[in-house]
Amino acid sequence: MAEADDSLMLAILRELRAEMRQQRMLLLQLSEAVHRLERRFGDIERRISDTRAEIELMLKAELLGSLTHFETQMDERIARLEDRVSALERPHS
Repeated sequence: MAEADDSLMLAILRELRAEMRQQRMLLLQLSEAVHRLERRFGDIERRISDTRAEIELMLKAELLGSLTHFETQMDERIARLEDRVSALERPHS
């Protein structure tokens, strides 16, 4: 009877060791998958950061272009008004 108990215990231990090997292998695969995902997230974060900088630059350029155009229009209008005022003041002088 002791031999049957010993052989049963050995069989159970073998099964436990096989399960542990399988779980270690699965844990290693999971760890590798997590590392791959971390790298991919890092790449995505870098792309988002680069894109954000590009969008900021484009918006600044667009806004500065619009502002410059507006300033030029105002300068031209002021110059025309100054010319008209000067023309109106000349005959009276």
